[in-house]
Amino acid sequence: MDQSFQKSLRLTHKREIERLFSSGRRVKSHPFIIIYNTLPKQNDTPFKLLISVPKRNFKKAVDRNFLKRRIREVVRKNKELLSGKVDCMFHIAILYSFNTRLEYDEIETYLLAALKKIQK
Repeated sequence: MDQSFQKSLRLTHKREIERLFSSGRRVKSHPFIIIYNTLPKQNDTPFKLLISVPKRNFKKAVDRNFLKRRIREVVRKNKELLSGKVDCMFHIAILYSFNTRLEYDEIETYLLAALKKIQK
């Protein structure tokens, strides 16, 4: 599988984001809250992703961007978890709900556990 994280994998349309937050299912797995919708497949994009780190917990943009990069890297390396279903696609919002920065390996284990809950 391709190891890049293309722009087509990012959830950017306002209407799609509003629909995700209003009617999506929530999974809580410390330190993440994952909101997701399952939709019929429209093109060859297996999922679209939105990553959010709240300003309330991390005042400096440097810290928020650092965590977003780490989360994006975990998703990029483990894309096959989210692209398993052939007939549908996911819209996913990953919210980081912890007030301290975690190390990469901790983020990876917690996020992979949360993403496996989606697959069930």
